[in-house]
This record gives sequence, structure tokens and C-alpha cells, in this order.
Amino acid sequence: MRNLAWIWFAGFAAWVIDGVISLRLHSMQHAQLAFLVAMVFLAAALFYRRQQR
Repeated sequence: MRNLAWIWFAGFAAWVIDGVISLRLHSMQHAQLAFLVAMVFLAAALFYRRQQR
């Protein structure tokens, strides 16, 4: 269970990439949802990284 914060950062990166692709395809609602989910993943990653210290 140690050093698993990278999984959350990888999820954050995947959702950001999905959001950028959605913006390029002019799908604004999907891009907004993707960026919102990315922020949740970022918050979780920062939370779990802080827990490991």
C-alpha cells in the first residue's frame, strides 16, 4: 500500500488528455466533465501523497 499516489496522478493525466482531445473535437460538455473528473483525481493524488509522509 505504499507509494500508490502515482496511480491517481496517472488517472489525472489520462483525464486531462481526454479533456484536451474533447476540446479539439469541439465537444465542450465532455471536455468540462473530463476536466472536472481530472480535478477529483488530482485532489485524491495530493491527499494520498500527503498521507504517506
